[in-house]
Amino acid sequence: MELTDKNYTTIIKNNESPVFIDFYSPTCGPCQMLSKLIDERLEAYGEENGIKVVKCNVGTNPKLAEAFKVRSVPFTIAVLPEEKLKYPELGLKHETYYFELIDKLAGKGSFFSRLFT
Repeated sequence: MELTDKNYTTIIKNNESPVFIDFYSPTCGPCQMLSKLIDERLEAYGEENGIKVVKCNVGTNPKLAEAFKVRSVPFTIAVLPEEKLKYPELGLKHETYYFELIDKLAGKGSFFSRLFT
């Protein structure tokens, strides 16, 4: 799902569960890799766990990029209920980081620990 300056209120302010945001630029190589992961697996995994996973193009949504003080991409952050910000990360991480963060936001044990129980 794409987060924009126009749908911010609907997606973030009116949401009672955590939202994971990926700020990206379509011309950024690492951003494209993370965007592919989000589209192919992370968005569905987040949905299964009650976490909304969204992407925000910083070039077309400058108000959001400014509000979150995005200076470089990829930049990810979690917005908890009442708009509390947690887990800001700059740069591309290994995919396990993102799955474990979704687990943490959902209040579950590690994604990988659950595979072996």
